[in-house]
Amino acid sequence: MVLRIEDTDAERSTRESEASLLADLAWLGLDWDEGPDRGGPQAPYRQSERRQHYTAAAEQLLEAGQAYACFCGEKDRPAGDPVGDAPRGEEAGTPVRNDCRCGEMSPAAVAARRRAGEGQAVRFRVPAGVVEFEDRLRGPMRIDAATFGDFVLLRTSGLPTYNFACVVDDNAMQITHVVRGEDHLYNTARQRLLYDALRLSLPEFVHLPLILDTDRSKLSKRDGRSGTYVDEYRTQGYLPEALLNFLALLGWSSPRGEELLSPAELVRDFSLERLTRSPAVFDPVKFDWMAAWHMRQRPDAELATLAAPWLQAAGLDTKPETARAWIAGFKSDLPALGRLPAKVQEILGPAAPTPEAEAALRAPGARGLLAALVDGLEKAQSSAATLDGQGFKKLLQESGQQQGLRGKDLFGPVRAALTGSTHGPELPLLYDALGAERVRQRLRAALG
Repeated sequence: MVLRIEDTDAERSTRESEASLLADLAWLGLDWDEGPDRGGPQAPYRQSERRQHYTAAAEQLLEAGQAYACFCGEKDRPAGDPVGDAPRGEEAGTPVRNDCRCGEMSPAAVAARRRAGEGQAVRFRVPAGVVEFEDRLRGPMRIDAATFGDFVLLRTSGLPTYNFACVVDDNAMQITHVVRGEDHLYNTARQRLLYDALRLSLPEFVHLPLILDTDRSKLSKRDGRSGTYVDEYRTQGYLPEALLNFLALLGWSSPRGEELLSPAELVRDFSLERLTRSPAVFDPVKFDWMAAWHMRQRPDAELATLAAPWLQAAGLDTKPETARAWIAGFKSDLPALGRLPAKVQEILGPAAPTPEAEAALRAPGARGLLAALVDGLEKAQSSAATLDGQGFKKLLQESGQQQGLRGKDLFGPVRAALTGSTHGPELPLLYDALGAERVRQRLRAALG
């Protein structure tokens, strides 16, 4: 796997943005063999540092008459045509039609304008006809070259456009597979022409289905929507293996029909033959379900350490034993560690009992059970005995035997008194997290 930084958009490409991208890939567990941070046989791996390669290829095409100097300039260029440095529609894969007439100029006229110091771009002279290429997923593709016409190779600044730089670099770096979104089909047609003109071997092309939002519109980071950047999930406390698992299933399926897969299992099972042509919907509800499953696969102590920054930011106790108690109590349906503080605060703060909790507190034997627990806790306090969660569980079982209660009749009233709900963390964990004094107060309040 080659990591190449395509940073020829001078306005948007910074070393800070590059570092952020590398951090996101590393967090996801996607490793690469060659790249700007580790070198390789085809270094450098930043396109901004490879300008001599693009200049040489452009000169080759100019000498062969397959490209020409363009003096249109930014004010005269067709809409969407990237003569200047700003990204244009052509770079996004749209079929921009160009009506530049610079290709009809005589060599003498071109030379005169160059001597006059006019800025020039370099355009590829697109031959008439249909461009054909094979798509590994979609089969034979045919695109009429008239839909896009002559396109820019080098901008007036000398920087290459996406299509030109990719062809030159993919050949130099011995890229075998180009896997990208189906919105790049027109770009692939342009690139096919460049491969032929430069007499280069074609890689295999695979155009993936687009990812759709829940309203079936294209999911795009340019729309300003949340949830389209990897670091948004990292800062919310999702686990990287959960996001990797979910993304892998957008347009691909496991040969065994499994959905919950570790990174190692994804590597083992992946093949291009399992890709689908149908667009995939990014369903956040399904993602949370999958993320909670991955959360349950991690040890409580490890998750407690990872959760500490979110607990600390919320002003909550970050002692390892307390954090482990909260993790153990909530990890069954916790998709992201960033949601843990809200669940903790819901338990710690005063909460009106749910109708189910009120019913549990009115059930036969409930008041006797709560009174027995209060009595047992006060005896433990007066004797200076230290009661932890397991000690509280033993006291609860003894009190339940005295009242003839077990199962939900035993645990329901206690959980209702402590949390206002009949669902939540296991009672020993809840006791450790709340602390003995808060438990006594809530039991007394329920009796009152």
